[in-house]
Amino acid sequence: MLKKIGFFLTLLVGLFIFFFYFALYPKLPIGTGYAAKKMCSCHFIAGRTQESIQKEDLANSPLDLTSTKIDEEGKKVTTTILGMGAKTAIYKENLGCVLLQGEDDYQVKLDLPKGRKNGAAIWPLGEKVTTQKVKGVDYNALERAVNSMFDPSLEMDSLKTRAVVVIYKDTLIAEKYAKGFDKDTEILGWSMNKSITGTLVGMLVKDGKMDITDDHLFEEWTDERSKITMNDLLQMQSGLRFEENYTKISDVTKMLFLEEDIVAEVVKNPLETAIGKKWVYSSGTTNLIAGVVRNEFDTQEAYLKFPYERLFRKIGMHSMIWETDESGNYIGSSYGYATPRDWAKFGLLYLKEGNWYGEQIIDTAWVNFVRQPAEHSGGIYGGHFWQNHNHAAYKDAPSDLYSCNGFEGQYVFIIPSKDLVIVRMGLNQKIDFNSFLRDVIAATGG
Repeated sequence: MLKKIGFFLTLLVGLFIFFFYFALYPKLPIGTGYAAKKMCSCHFIAGRTQESIQKEDLANSPLDLTSTKIDEEGKKVTTTILGMGAKTAIYKENLGCVLLQGEDDYQVKLDLPKGRKNGAAIWPLGEKVTTQKVKGVDYNALERAVNSMFDPSLEMDSLKTRAVVVIYKDTLIAEKYAKGFDKDTEILGWSMNKSITGTLVGMLVKDGKMDITDDHLFEEWTDERSKITMNDLLQMQSGLRFEENYTKISDVTKMLFLEEDIVAEVVKNPLETAIGKKWVYSSGTTNLIAGVVRNEFDTQEAYLKFPYERLFRKIGMHSMIWETDESGNYIGSSYGYATPRDWAKFGLLYLKEGNWYGEQIIDTAWVNFVRQPAEHSGGIYGGHFWQNHNHAAYKDAPSDLYSCNGFEGQYVFIIPSKDLVIVRMGLNQKIDFNSFLRDVIAATGG
């Protein structure tokens, strides 16, 4: 009997070891890479404590098993799971946190003068928020709508909303933050950054350096992929293979957490379907666009400065930190930190059809382009912005609504017909956003 028990125990241990090393162990660097990057950025960019980041941002399994050491002097973070799969992210001035794949082989740096905030001017041109009421707004109803996004105690409980900002007629009319967050807290936008990447293309189109009909985008594409146009990439209809699955080792997890050069990795992917015939959401596609943008510049420094000098500083997004991979590619699909107010400025730029108080940052034609749905998207996606054509996403919101959307419920809603920009940031996207949008619209005069 004891021999049988011993046999079965040995078998179970053997099966566990087999499962661990062949199913779980290969995933460890992805989990630790995610955690190291998140801990580093939230701590060194947003100034949050290790305890709050671990409790809120890394609370889900298996991230709750991570153990992190923060080197304050060296400005780096190292994360392991049960002492294994160590990954390190290092903070660099103006570049945020870079996830290293071993040593820092590329030594990328960015010297950038500090942006100048205007403390005296009224938002969005400055930091002051007017106390003057906007005519036609039901502020009591607006307060109720905003409060509906938060748990009553403002703790990060079920709704997990961190911030809501409402802009109406160029005026900040409402904002609210969860405990531990405020108007100066930089928050990760996740895939809202895709819309910024698309906007860089819009600026290069305005400069005459690029066109959405451009093909032969990479010298490596000497086969059928050479026919892929910038329009195909912007509308996520390139036909390229890319698996957007964060629960396993996939194209997206390898790209974000295991590669020094994310563009070089995705360029290798073959065609899976005919070009322009199928809509497939792909973070790899956005990073290919960032790679095409990079190729427009003679130096890495010029490329790295471009979004700051031509976009962020122009519209007063002084808090924005746009992060790179180890080789210096902007991770345009995912990694940019800014305050909710500054995310709202990006939405306001589009609401104002690309004109920032007298300066045309992007052409109105570009704004119209990004709002047109991709042919095979079912009306939900355009030129790197999400759409509400025929009320496909939000039945009680106007059909002209379009938005920047990010993982875990990051949103910049732009509603031209209502003169509204609404920002919501948090850790939960399973919320009734339709009712929230309906109530905010009603409070501002419907």
